[in-house]
Amino acid sequence: MIKHIFTLIWNKKGANSLLLIEILLAFIVLFAVLSFVFYNTDRLDDPLGFETENRKYIRFGELDNLNDSTRTFALEELKRQLLDLELVEEVGYGHQAGPFSGSSWCSGNNDLGYQIQACYVVVDEDFIPANGMNIIEGRAFSEEDLNANYQLMIGNQTFMKESFGEKNMIDSIIPYDGQDTKIIGIMDEFKYNGEFEESSGRILLLRDTAYNGFAKFTNAYLKMDPSADVAYEEQISKIVQSTLKTSSFSIQDAPLLRKRANMQTWISIVALLSVCLFLCINVALGLFGVLSYSISRRKAEIGLRRAIGAHSGAIVQQFTMEVLALAGMALLFGIIMAVQIPIFDVVDVPDNVFYRGIIYSTIVVVLVVVLCALYPSIQASRIHPATALHED
Repeated sequence: MIKHIFTLIWNKKGANSLLLIEILLAFIVLFAVLSFVFYNTDRLDDPLGFETENRKYIRFGELDNLNDSTRTFALEELKRQLLDLELVEEVGYGHQAGPFSGSSWCSGNNDLGYQIQACYVVVDEDFIPANGMNIIEGRAFSEEDLNANYQLMIGNQTFMKESFGEKNMIDSIIPYDGQDTKIIGIMDEFKYNGEFEESSGRILLLRDTAYNGFAKFTNAYLKMDPSADVAYEEQISKIVQSTLKTSSFSIQDAPLLRKRANMQTWISIVALLSVCLFLCINVALGLFGVLSYSISRRKAEIGLRRAIGAHSGAIVQQFTMEVLALAGMALLFGIIMAVQIPIFDVVDVPDNVFYRGIIYSTIVVVLVVVLCALYPSIQASRIHPATALHED
């Protein structure tokens, strides 16, 4: 039976080769798209590392209209006035590379035998509670830390693992960004550009004299009471404008920023899946048309088989097996090509992403092939022998 099927495929190698190429290309496109989808959606399982619900961000830039001392005083006064508002619970400051800012400040070195590389955010002592961040080991910054002899650091788990492995580094002093830096805590994560950002080394550095106190802060982070509505922003806006002596600032809603940060990736995923759906429909129509045409040309063969005793199930099995055998050859070539990517580490992506892409692409192609083969095959099995032989 199998030999007979491959003989039939070989006898129509011209038409079947085009169909084989079509299935192969469909598999490759599906594999690429599904791998991309899995790679991005897997990141959704990792925590964002900070809260966005009931949070507002004030972005006021570097306040070039104020000198360093005036700026420091103005930001201290702004924090005090904001905390005096009934519906403002926490206020923290940070520099440009904050949540959903789209910018990153990174530094690293390999001193003391450790390869240290991470992106950092300079913050004040209230940044962590204002953003609802979780310290899983060690402690958070405090006001007393402002007089510390060292620059103070809190790293996320990815940074600690990549830099120091399983070694306990709490209260250790390391060189970072040109200063002796003391690690006082570990946070679970800090994907400040959104859920789809790849987990990587992130650290918080407490403000110190090297950063001129508040002088380098460009963003304020507010934790609001849940009852605060959009209209409450007007009170905040008046305080910011009168305190900082500028109208060049914006008040942004953190949940909306989070949604916008993820939107571009979601649009890419939906667009690529739509292309795959369109491709699968075209493959399905091609298979359906080729098989229907093949059956119409082979009525005599079908009638003869029915006349010598072949039952309907055998006819369905033959035509379905022919298409599956053709699809199997295309999938075999496609799998051999696709599996080279994880084997040779062509890209820095977890191998399981590609293996899942191969498995699910194979399942989709097989389902499309089977569904497209069943109806024409069932129609062929219903052809009466006398009618088929008479037409011939």
